[in-house]
Amino acid sequence: MSATPRPISLAGLNPEQRQAVVHSDGALMIFAGAGTGKTRVITNRIGHLVTHRRVPAGRILAVTFTNKAAREMRERVDGLIPKREAVKGLTVSTFHSLCVRVLRDDGHHLGLPQNFSIFGESDQKGLIRGILTDLAVDMPPAQVLAAISLAKNRLITPEGYPEENADDSFIKSVYQRYQTLLAGMGAVDFDDLMLHAIRLFSTFGHVKVGWQRRFPHILVDEFQDTNQAQYTLLRQLWDGSGSLAVVGDDDQAIYAWRGAEADMFARFAEDFPKARKVVLTQNYRSTSRILAAAGGVIEKIPGRAEKRLWSQLGDGPKIGLIVGTDADDEATRVVEDLNVACFAGRHELTDFAILIRTNAQSRPFEAALRQAHIPYVVVGATGFFDRAEIRDLTGYLRFLNNDADEAALRRIINVPRRGIGAQGMAAAARYAADHSVPLFDAMDRAVAAPDTVPGVSGGARAGFAQFIDLTAQLRFDFERGDMVAALHRLIEQAGLKEYWQDTADTPRQGELRLEGALELARMLARYVQRAQEPTLTDFLSHLSLLDRLEDDKDSKGRVTIITLHAAKGLEFPNVYLAGMEEGFLPHTRSVEENRDVAEERRLTYVGITRAQRRLVLSHAQSRSRYGERLKRTPSRFLDDIPRHLIATPDDEPEGTNQELAANFFSSVKNLFD
Repeated sequence: MSATPRPISLAGLNPEQRQAVVHSDGALMIFAGAGTGKTRVITNRIGHLVTHRRVPAGRILAVTFTNKAAREMRERVDGLIPKREAVKGLTVSTFHSLCVRVLRDDGHHLGLPQNFSIFGESDQKGLIRGILTDLAVDMPPAQVLAAISLAKNRLITPEGYPEENADDSFIKSVYQRYQTLLAGMGAVDFDDLMLHAIRLFSTFGHVKVGWQRRFPHILVDEFQDTNQAQYTLLRQLWDGSGSLAVVGDDDQAIYAWRGAEADMFARFAEDFPKARKVVLTQNYRSTSRILAAAGGVIEKIPGRAEKRLWSQLGDGPKIGLIVGTDADDEATRVVEDLNVACFAGRHELTDFAILIRTNAQSRPFEAALRQAHIPYVVVGATGFFDRAEIRDLTGYLRFLNNDADEAALRRIINVPRRGIGAQGMAAAARYAADHSVPLFDAMDRAVAAPDTVPGVSGGARAGFAQFIDLTAQLRFDFERGDMVAALHRLIEQAGLKEYWQDTADTPRQGELRLEGALELARMLARYVQRAQEPTLTDFLSHLSLLDRLEDDKDSKGRVTIITLHAAKGLEFPNVYLAGMEEGFLPHTRSVEENRDVAEERRLTYVGITRAQRRLVLSHAQSRSRYGERLKRTPSRFLDDIPRHLIATPDDEPEGTNQELAANFFSSVKNLFD
C-alpha cells in the first residue's frame, strides 16, 4: 500500500492565499496583514509541496520565532496531512534551534565542544557583572549586555567594534573579555549561536553546501522581525534551487531595539528582484471598526506600503474609551468595565486581556483586580526557569554536562552548604587564571596537591573533595542510561530536598520548591520519551531554547496582563489597551532618542489588532513619579482614530452592545429567580 498522501484541498483558501500556497520555485514574499491567516498559508504551502509536488518532507525547513509557534505549525501540518509517514523529517524550528542543531553537528570545525553550554540572560549578566567589578566600573550589566547583543545581531565582532568615543572603547574591551570568558567555559550565548553558524558556513564551504542540500525549500514566518544576522544565515542556507518563501507584516515590525530591521522586505526585494509578491488583506480576526481604528494609526507612517485590511465579521461595537484621573483610577475603571462585560456578556475571564507598554504599568491593574477578587496572570513575570530551585537543578545538570561551565559551578558549589567560603573560591580562581585552566580543575588540584594551591583552608578543601566525589558519581549515573532516575538521585544524594525545605520561609514554600523540581523531572521524562537518542546535552539545549512566555502560569480562568511586545501573535475577544498617553505610546525614550515614532505606531497597531470583538482604550490624566504628580497628555495616536468609531456616553446601545446590556439584565434577573 502506497504511503503517498492524497493531495490536500485548497477549497477553503481565498484567492490571495491560494496564490501564495501554489507558487512554485523561486523567491516569494507574502505580505500578511494582522489576522489574515498567515499560519494557514504556511502550513498549506508545506502541505502543497508534500502532496501535490511530491517534495520529501525532510527537504523542507520552516523557520518561526518562537517554540510555541513552531509547535502549532507542526500540529497544523500533521492535521492537514493525516499520513504521518508523509511528513516525517519535516523541520519546523526557530532560528536558534536550527543553529544549535548545526553547531552540535558541525561546530567542531570551529573548535566548539559538542557539549557546549548555552548561557541564558542571568548567566550573561553574571559574567558581565564580574568583568565590571574587576574593572571597578559601576554600570548596569544589562546596559552593557544590550550593546554587545546589538553588535552581534549586526555581525560586529569584538575586533570590529567601532571606537567612536570613550564609551565605545569601554564596551569593546568588555565585549572582548566577555567572549574570552565564554570560550574558556565552553559556552555560547544566544546571539553566538547565529554568529558561529554564519562563520561556520562562511569558512567551510562543504558544510554550507551540505545544509543547503538538506533544505532546498525554506519558509520563514514573521520575516519582518529578522535582524541582519538571521537574514545573512537565511541567504547562506538557500542556494536558489528550490523555493524561499518569506511571510510577515511590515506593519508589525516592532523589534528595532534588538536589531530587527523594519525594511527587511525591501531588502529582500532588492536581493531577489524576480521575487513574486502576494498581499493578504482579508482579516479573519477582528471587526471592521477595530480594523478601521488600527488603519487610522498605521496609515500615518510616511512611505508605508499600503494594504487596507477588511473583514466580513461585521462592524461590531464601537471602540470604548476610559479616562482615569490617575493610574489607580484608570485601573479601577478598566476593571469595573471588565467585570460588567464579563458578567453581562457571559465571557470567560480568559477572554480578557489588559495590554500595557511597560511592565511597571501592571501594578495598579494587579491591585484593582485583587480588590475585585478577579484572578489574573502577568505574562513575563518571574517564570518557572527563574525559580531558585530550578536554577539550582539546571546548574547541576549544566555542570555535569560541561565541567568547564564556571557559571554553573559557582551557582551550585554551596548548594547545599559545603563550608566553602569566598576565600577558598578566590584562591582556586587565582590558580585557574594563573595556569589557564578551568576553575573545577583548580579545585581538583587543591584536593590532590594542597601545597600547589595556596589560600585554600582545610574546610574548603574538604568541601571541594565532597563536591568532586558527588559530581563524579552523578555524572556516571547520567551517562549510563536512565536520566530520569539519575535526576531523582541527584535531588536525594546532593541533599537538595532538605536544603530547599530548610531555606524556605514557610513549609508551603518548601513544598512548592519540591513540586517545581518534580515538574522538571517530568519535563525530562517527556523529553526522553520523544527523543530518538536522548542525551543530557540535547535536553539542556531543549531547556535553553524554551520561550520565556512558556514559563508563565496557566492562564485558564484568569485575566491576562501582558506587554504589547509579548502580546504579538496573540488574540483575545476583549482587549483593554492601557496607557494611551504621551510617554507610553509613544514612549518617551523613542521620541527623545529617535524622533521617529513609526515603531511606536506599529506597536500601537499590534495592540489594537489583538482584539477580536471589543476594544477599549484607556489613559490617565496624571501619574505619580518619585512622589511628584505629573500631568499626562492623551496619546497623539488617539487623534488618528476617526471620532465616529469611538463610543460616547450619548451613544445608544447597538449591535453587540445591545446584546451585552440584555445579557446583563438577564443575568441579574436569574440571580433572584
